[in-house]
Amino acid sequence: MVSGQYGVYLSTMFSLKSKPYRILLLVIGTITLMLGVLIFVVPPNPFPDPSWGFQVMRYMEQGHAFNLIPSPNPANIAIDNTDFLSWWSPGQYLLPYLFKIIFGLNTGKAVALTVTLCSILGLAGYYQLFKRLGFTNWLSAISIAFIASQAYFILPFIFYPGGEVLLFAFGGWFLYYCFGIQKLNWQAFVFLFLAGLLGFVAKSSVLWMYAAGVACVWINLSASKKNIQHWLRNGVLLAIPVLAAVAIIYFCYITKGVNPSNADGPWLIMPETFSFPLASPLLSGLSIDEIFNGLIYHPDAAILSYTWSIVLLALLAFGSVFFVNSVLKHLPNKDYALALIIVYITGTLFFSYLYIKQADVSFEGRHFRVIGLLTIPGLIYWVSKSKIARIVFGMVWFLFICWETSYFKIEYKVNIHSGHGPSGLSQQAYDQLTLNELSRLDSLHPNTALFVTTAPDLAIEIRNNRVLTLSVQDMSAQELKEVKYTGKAGTIYMLMPEVYQKNGVAYHISKAFVNYHHFTVKKLGNNYLYSAEN
Repeated sequence: MVSGQYGVYLSTMFSLKSKPYRILLLVIGTITLMLGVLIFVVPPNPFPDPSWGFQVMRYMEQGHAFNLIPSPNPANIAIDNTDFLSWWSPGQYLLPYLFKIIFGLNTGKAVALTVTLCSILGLAGYYQLFKRLGFTNWLSAISIAFIASQAYFILPFIFYPGGEVLLFAFGGWFLYYCFGIQKLNWQAFVFLFLAGLLGFVAKSSVLWMYAAGVACVWINLSASKKNIQHWLRNGVLLAIPVLAAVAIIYFCYITKGVNPSNADGPWLIMPETFSFPLASPLLSGLSIDEIFNGLIYHPDAAILSYTWSIVLLALLAFGSVFFVNSVLKHLPNKDYALALIIVYITGTLFFSYLYIKQADVSFEGRHFRVIGLLTIPGLIYWVSKSKIARIVFGMVWFLFICWETSYFKIEYKVNIHSGHGPSGLSQQAYDQLTLNELSRLDSLHPNTALFVTTAPDLAIEIRNNRVLTLSVQDMSAQELKEVKYTGKAGTIYMLMPEVYQKNGVAYHISKAFVNYHHFTVKKLGNNYLYSAEN
């Protein structure tokens, strides 16, 4: 009886077209703002990618040029080399930097404001996009509610990932305006030009999505005419603002330093090369990669073995292709079909190519998020056609909500009890006593010491001295032994996790500074502080 009533309720919910959708949107917005208030009080923990950007931000705050990151010269650590940080897009630190300047906030609170604003803008953008692609107000609102219950939406309120947050704010609005272009006039050219630049500032991998959006504009404007000249004319006109934007991005940013596409090796095809992108509608849209702590790339311990991950990816790839094909056959709106298929094909081809050439791009669902987000309204429409499917979907959704609520409570408490340094960000890897001691030493020797860290997150907390970040986790044992830094640069302070002290990594790092001897060691929480005088 209960399940029957539940099915009737869901059926009514999917078909309703009256004002209650506004109540649902209000609830979603209120919950998002409440999460924003919570992280304003206790800011997120930074991921490594934006941590590098925050080091650039600190350098810019000291009056240096845009997007440069300093690092001691291995031949003489008394002087710095500066590199243009083109590996990541600048928006991940520029928007928090803007909020710091305008409101006088510390980095942590500026990040909290960034996450909250981008989350609200993203939900609003995809809601408007779904309506423009032909879905009702109510189904669009349900889609937004489902997105807001996913791990990828909650994650930035615990861990700041950088560009993904800004891309979420950008993606829906970009596609919304792409499908609003009715003719090629100067307004359309200005929009496409600025959208390319703004999207790249948000996240550099937006370029494939940018290409997909422009392709949708081209097809929409040309499909009514069978004349090949009409298609060519529109293609040439669209190329003008697009090539102008790409040229600026390429010559003013990408070519100034290294980026993930530079790192490659012999072409290699593995089971996940194609199955991972093909699985992206379900893999990314339903937070499956996040729930399993990564199927191929694991930020922490793996939940599934490689074999079972490949099996699951194959099933998800088959299910995604089947779903997309079903939606294209049965969904009446052609704009949604066009958006889904173009974005899906473009993303699959783009990332499969990068994986084949072994570019330094990880197998993570976040890279395909826009495909997953576009999948949601079609999935809900598809589910609404079957009573059994509605019941199953409702139960799964309820489990998502329970899991995400529990996850947020646990991780938010962890952030509360984590260390908090001058940046204001939560530092889950460091306790408060450790950060207090580092801040004391940093203030005690302004501009006369060199702090050495093995992770970019800790470098954010050093405000008055130079920092050298060694990416030890990316080095082999032999590469670590070959690291050498000569010269002297005041007192050296090195914070090493306990595991590095036990496995000998800390010893090799201390030996890398050939002109420093007799490091003293002091235990700080689960870390060890190595120090040596000039």
